[in-house]
Amino acid sequence: MANRFIGSLAVKSVEQRQVILMLAFGFFMGVFIATYQVTADSLFLNKLGQHLDKAFLVAGALGIVTTYLFSTFQNWIKFSTLVMGSVALIFAFTIGVYWSLHSGHPEWEDIMMFTMYCMSGPITAVLLLSYWGIFGRLFNFRQSKRIIGWIDTGQLIAAIVATFSIPFTAALVPDTSSYLLVCASSMLIMFVLLIVIYSMFNLSKNNPREFSSAVRKGSRIVKIFRDPYILLLSSFLLVSMVVFVLNQYTFQELVKQQYSDQRELTNFYAFFTGAVYGLSLIMQTFVNNKIISNYGLRITLFILPIVVGFFALASVVAGGIFGFDKIASPTGFIYFFLFISLSRLFNWTIRDSLENPVFKLFFIPLDSSMRFSIQSRVEGLVNESARFVAGLLIFGFALVPWFSVIHIMVIVLVLVALYFVVVNRLYGGYRSKIRQKLESSDLQQDKLEKGFKVVTSKLESMLSIPSASKAVFSFKLLEKLMRRFCLRA
Repeated sequence: MANRFIGSLAVKSVEQRQVILMLAFGFFMGVFIATYQVTADSLFLNKLGQHLDKAFLVAGALGIVTTYLFSTFQNWIKFSTLVMGSVALIFAFTIGVYWSLHSGHPEWEDIMMFTMYCMSGPITAVLLLSYWGIFGRLFNFRQSKRIIGWIDTGQLIAAIVATFSIPFTAALVPDTSSYLLVCASSMLIMFVLLIVIYSMFNLSKNNPREFSSAVRKGSRIVKIFRDPYILLLSSFLLVSMVVFVLNQYTFQELVKQQYSDQRELTNFYAFFTGAVYGLSLIMQTFVNNKIISNYGLRITLFILPIVVGFFALASVVAGGIFGFDKIASPTGFIYFFLFISLSRLFNWTIRDSLENPVFKLFFIPLDSSMRFSIQSRVEGLVNESARFVAGLLIFGFALVPWFSVIHIMVIVLVLVALYFVVVNRLYGGYRSKIRQKLESSDLQQDKLEKGFKVVTSKLESMLSIPSASKAVFSFKLLEKLMRRFCLRA
């Protein structure tokens, strides 16, 4: 059954085991991420929602630390060892939080809920870096192009199943924190799958010792960010992530007002998150390839700011006309909450299902020897730094007495305008980088042709020397070289 399904996706027989294992790994990773997000968000917002601004700031700082450590260790230890260590630490953290909430001291409860919420983003970032890092090392470039569009289908399906199961298991699992056991079980299975993957297949560029000292020096943070193109990649991710976090904060600020009951909040979050993953699956399956092939990369990156800008403008207009306070203007609050929810829904969906996969294509023109290191730093460290910047903005806004959530949507509109500028510059840098790559390829070809002439001249000169064995060897080698050269020509 599984082989028939994999075969229908145009996967070659030699790749089937790798694909099945990656789908399984992604499935349990999806169970963990979706269940952990719903559990952490609902518990925190219900009990500690008044500290939401501080939580965003701390989450950004923790994200910077975790992704920096991940990218640093990537240059010193095997990637396979790093991923297994990360999964083991996440498993231990999850079990530790569950034990603290159920068997620890009562005064620890608030601290553990706060920590659990703040670690949601960093843990997700590390897991995604691990997943795509394994994928990039398990498959070559040609294989990756063929299967990258659907390889994380297992993750999406698992997330949909996990989130929609939460409301229907309320009678069996009355305590929301008990879902952490599901998270821990998923991490344990992922650890076992990693052992199977590493024992069956060799990962390319797994050991940092395979790279020369020049490559390791060239992939240092200071060296990387001297490249204007990498600065453009980072600028795009900065704007995208700040918009995403501001949208998330506004949405969660309203959700905690709308749902005061713990179980209602958990169920709403489960259905909402499930809807996000469901739409993401539909987009990846039926929409993404058509959009990219028909409109190209630049227009594809314009879709998210257009949609988010529309709903942000609608929320500002609705809030300005009808009001957005739940007590003073309940009808206006409903309209405002509706537009904010739609903005959050499509921002999350389009960013995960369309923008992020397209953004990965912009790393292709980079030097292949340093691409993994650069990509992990940009998608990890820069992404979490952007989360920290957004957290600083939110924390600063919270100190202003007259500042409210509607003003955040005004800031989102300003960032949407900046979005278009950054996308245009990034696309221009991408085309320039591709051009440089092609020109360097031509230069490399010239060097090869010059080297070919030198070698053939040397071999031709050896044909006339007295030694018969050397003459025969030179003739046979020259014959092979000329045959190869004629075939390439």
